[in-house]
Amino acid sequence: MPQIDHIVLAVRDLEAAAETFRATGFTVTPKAEHPWGTANRRVQFRGRNFIEILTVDRPELLFEHDLDSDPRQFSFGAFTRDYLAQGEGMSMFVIAGTDAQSDVERFQRAGLATYAPFDFERASELPDGSVIRLGFSLAFATPDDCPRASFFTCVNRNPDAFWKPEFEAHANGADGITEAVLVAEDPSRLTAFISGYADADARTVDGGLSVPCGPHTLSVLTPDAFQRRFSGAEVDLSEGPKFGAIVISGVEQTKSLDINGLRLELVA
Repeated sequence: MPQIDHIVLAVRDLEAAAETFRATGFTVTPKAEHPWGTANRRVQFRGRNFIEILTVDRPELLFEHDLDSDPRQFSFGAFTRDYLAQGEGMSMFVIAGTDAQSDVERFQRAGLATYAPFDFERASELPDGSVIRLGFSLAFATPDDCPRASFFTCVNRNPDAFWKPEFEAHANGADGITEAVLVAEDPSRLTAFISGYADADARTVDGGLSVPCGPHTLSVLTPDAFQRRFSGAEVDLSEGPKFGAIVISGVEQTKSLDINGLRLELVA
């Protein structure tokens, strides 16, 4: 059963968002660029998952989705551009993959909308300032009527170079994402999708449903249930389901933070 690999937090100002995370006790990696016009900085955890803080910084390099090709092509950059046009927030949820083509085939067997596997490489700066190449393979799946939420699996082809203790030590003690929460008017409509995506049976919870992702959880809650659990957090569902919160464990002091449209629930 695949665990949470990372979540994508789409922001308009990458450096300002990175500074906000630093100010709240997180270590943030140096900037990295994708060849299709997006750039990121990461908050990595000892639990082997991370927050990808993502922006579009070279829009002239973006390529569009190709839904007429066979197989269809999903554009990570175009999705991020379109998401940011409506506001900031958590745009994508990602579980760890083992083989992108196998993940696509698994999604197809579950009846999910799928796309061609996507392979890429990019440069990455290590803690000592040296630069290496990293490689990834992605398999995307999208639920119906969810323009503000996308899902994929990620295969890290160079994990020993990616995971570095210096990047995973945080002043606030955080050690990993344990849960992500999607908000939907009718969570039951997403049961088949999240079960097929996570390769696990959904179970009913108060005000929604959840599926296990290894030791972690993907939950879908109604707006009322979300408000009861995450007091003060606001989610605009005018365009359909949207991610509203993540839970991060290991901190020294339990607290709630709202950063770039996402509630971070920090628990000891």
